[in-house]
Order: sequence, then C-alpha cells, then structure tokens
Amino acid sequence: MRVSLVNRTSESPGLPEAGTSPKGPHGVSAPPTHHRSRPTGPARAFEPGTSVNHSAKTETTPCLSRPLLLPLGKRAGPISTVLFPPLGGGLLPYLGLVAHLSRHGPVHGIRALGLEDGEEPDTRIPDMADRYAGAVTALPTLPTLLVGWSLGGLLAFETARRLPGGRTPDLVLVDSSPAPLRTEPGAYATVRRQVLSEAAAHLAPDALARTERTVDAQIEARTRYRAEGRHPGRTLLITCTGSDDPQQAQRWSPHLADVSVHCLDTDHFGVLRAPHLRQLTSHIERFMEALGSGRARRRSPGAERCGAGAAPVR
Repeated sequence: MRVSLVNRTSESPGLPEAGTSPKGPHGVSAPPTHHRSRPTGPARAFEPGTSVNHSAKTETTPCLSRPLLLPLGKRAGPISTVLFPPLGGGLLPYLGLVAHLSRHGPVHGIRALGLEDGEEPDTRIPDMADRYAGAVTALPTLPTLLVGWSLGGLLAFETARRLPGGRTPDLVLVDSSPAPLRTEPGAYATVRRQVLSEAAAHLAPDALARTERTVDAQIEARTRYRAEGRHPGRTLLITCTGSDDPQQAQRWSPHLADVSVHCLDTDHFGVLRAPHLRQLTSHIERFMEALGSGRARRRSPGAERCGAGAAPVR
C-alpha cells in the first residue's frame, strides 16, 4: 500500500493542525496519551519500525526494509521541503510542522539509519550527510528548503553543502548549535535519558534496543562534529531562551552567508509544541514568503538575543 501523507491538512487523520504537537522529545516521541495505541494511516510513517512503500529512487543503502527518505506530503506547490532527524532518528516531533509546510508544496522526511532490524547507525555526521545527500538528489527535483531541529539542523547544513550545483536550498535551523559546548563523558546523559524514557513507553524491546544504539551513535557523532564551510543560501535560525547555547547565533555567523535570527521564549523541547509551534510556523511562513518573492531577509546574528537557561546539552 502506498501511503500519501498530508496531501491536505483537513484530510490527514493523525496529523495535528499547526499550533499543536506531540509532547515527547526528539525522534522517538510518543503520541499524546489519548492516542497511545499504535497509529494507523498517515501517522504510522513517523514511527520507527513502520514499513512504507516508496520509489526505489530514494533508496541509498542496499537491503533497507524501509527507505531513509519518506514522503510526508505530496501536495503540489512552489516550495519543496526536506526534514532532517533530531536525536532519536525519527520524525514524530515534526508532525505539527508538516501540517503547515505541506500547504506550500511537497514534504519529505529523512529518518536515521539504525532504527530498522539489520541496520548499523552512522557515527559521523559527514557520513550521515553523504548518505542523506544521495537520497535527496534522487528526488525528481531538488528541494527548496531543508529544515532541522537540534541534531537535524547540523544534518541539514551539511547535506546542503553536498548537493549538486545549481540553486542552493535555503535552511531553517531550530535550536541547533554548530559545535558542542561540552565533550566530556556523560555530557549528553540527561537528554539521552529523556529520549530513551519516551521511547520505552511505546516501543517493543527490540525496537527500543535499536533506538538506544542509534541514539548513542548520534551522540558520538555530535561530540565529534564542528561546523566547517559556509552556506551561501538564505537561513532562518530559531533560538530559544532556554537553550544551553546563548551564543548560538554568533557561533553560526561564520558559516551562514545570509541569516535571519528569531528567538522563542521556550526551552529546547518546547519549540515544536503548542503554543510555541504557532510562533515557529509564523516565522517560517514569513521566511517562505521571502523565498517565493526572491527577497533576502538579512538580519545580523544575535539581533534577537536569548537569555541562558537550563536545558539539556544537544
């Protein structure tokens, strides 16, 4: 069965409207408690361990039981979007955002390698980006917009650098730091524990073990990574008052040629949940309008400063 996700927001059971979102962290978030049973229909594509038929053109690794690149919305439109996985590797946190983005054109999401039986997760962000670039270039047309929250922002940035010549895609980076603030053992213990705790509530033991292995590989990759190079296209950077990196915009500045910065008064996990999801989509909407008109929206990094607050290390 071919699953078409978010063709129309009103016809998409399991996909919340913009302004609502599942409350679990990162890619292994559970659905809301009143939908705790296993999803059916469109929402299943956001779950680790769910098989979805898709064109072989998006297959970048032999013998995958499920492609890395998944169709989330097929509505025609001027802006084609690809979403990149946060820590945990799944796409469920993006549910509310997909409902918004799909109104403007097709949307795809990339899951992490390692969530399915027999897969070994990558342990380097450049290797992940190489793999994802191969999947993205197999699309009929290259995407207009790459979006990533947390670890997903780094993957979007690196994948954009690997796409073939022509029009450079624009980026939306959501509370994503270009380098880790700390690399000592256990620096990511809090966020790891939170992600796996959410996963344990709704995954079978074998799927939970694969998710744990994927999370550990992603954390290893994150602690090794330092952004290099410079993205020549436009970027929307969303920071948070509760971010562990209040200098995030300044630290991205050498790597982003044309950047607009906005700050949301929430923490790292709240940015994709109501009520802040509505603010996030509003900023993205204005950014997308600028893309459609060809106008640059240059804003100096740090123009909207965020205060430091307690938050897990990403």
